[in-house]
Amino acid sequence: MKQRHLIVLFFLFIMASGCYGERSETIIIPDLEEKDAEEPHSQLFQVKTIYSLPSLTQLFGWSFSDSVVGVFREEESSESLQNDLYSLSAPYENPELLKEIDENTFSLAMSPDGKKMVGLTVDSVRASLNLFSLTNGNKTEIRDFELNNLGYLQDVAWSNNSRYVSYLIIGGKDRNHANIGIYDTASGTHRKYSLDGVEYESLTGVTISDNGKGLLITSWPHARQEFTIFMGKITETGITIQYKNQIGGGKPVWLTNDQFMFIGQGETLYEYDHRNGELSSLLEKVATFKLSNDRKKIAYSLYDNDTIYAGRLQGKNIIYQEPVYQGIIPMDMYWSPTSNNLLIYGRKQTSSIQSQSSAAPIIHSSDQAYIVEF
Repeated sequence: MKQRHLIVLFFLFIMASGCYGERSETIIIPDLEEKDAEEPHSQLFQVKTIYSLPSLTQLFGWSFSDSVVGVFREEESSESLQNDLYSLSAPYENPELLKEIDENTFSLAMSPDGKKMVGLTVDSVRASLNLFSLTNGNKTEIRDFELNNLGYLQDVAWSNNSRYVSYLIIGGKDRNHANIGIYDTASGTHRKYSLDGVEYESLTGVTISDNGKGLLITSWPHARQEFTIFMGKITETGITIQYKNQIGGGKPVWLTNDQFMFIGQGETLYEYDHRNGELSSLLEKVATFKLSNDRKKIAYSLYDNDTIYAGRLQGKNIIYQEPVYQGIIPMDMYWSPTSNNLLIYGRKQTSSIQSQSSAAPIIHSSDQAYIVEF
């Protein structure tokens, strides 16, 4: 019986081949098991718990152990717990010392994977840019500078894969140029490039792509009240500018090695794809945004709105958009490594009536941090 079925199927296949000539079709049957394993969109951004964090003076994001890293203040005091790094684990109430940091260390920036920290340490005659491990406590000097030749170092930033560190140096020994420094934590090598063709006095930041070949450079010319973004590529001869556009402010973010997102003039969130030169509009009236480390989720806020929203990136669209917190103007946001928690740091405003004779409320504001758990 089974052999008879095989003969019939073979005969039908021959008949179909004869009808369609040499054309063939491939039918893809979706993997239902894989599809069912995806989280239902109705529960993707369903808020489970909201935590209020203790008072802090600086926030760096999430550590490798899924805890919050920052510089916190003593309870009922305006004094911070020195310059040391503290971690805060669920239920996010009592900070614990993570690493002691020299009080002469500035421009601290933590890697997206929460395993490394970079900072500039300054003494009376020299300065050094150092890499600190948060897993074993090791310290590595990236580069040292003589103070009279240092110039102005700014915007120390990490690539999203936590491999590269990039920074700007304006002035110093090369007074008529700006330099971009890049450190590769995997190979332990340091490179320096002179940035030509851009008004060096107006540079505000630089971010490197995951492959170490692309740069997003921001500038704010003093003569104009507008920000500019430059996309550069590192070649054997230096940095070649390949794209330029006006932006509304904030920092652009790499999506892939060829794509990045930024807020343009008019508060529109754009995505630019260098492979085909396509500029796509994703969302309007955006004030701030933050991508998860896996580049699948986005948190954002809108102008004239104190609500934080979350959504999922799918192609050129943001889907499953949901409000997740209300009542705060975000200054920064951080997704946890698992993307199941969103850390929000911002300004919370409250109003009160001073007296019965005064009808106008008094607006009070304070900087606070919250964790939204999904």
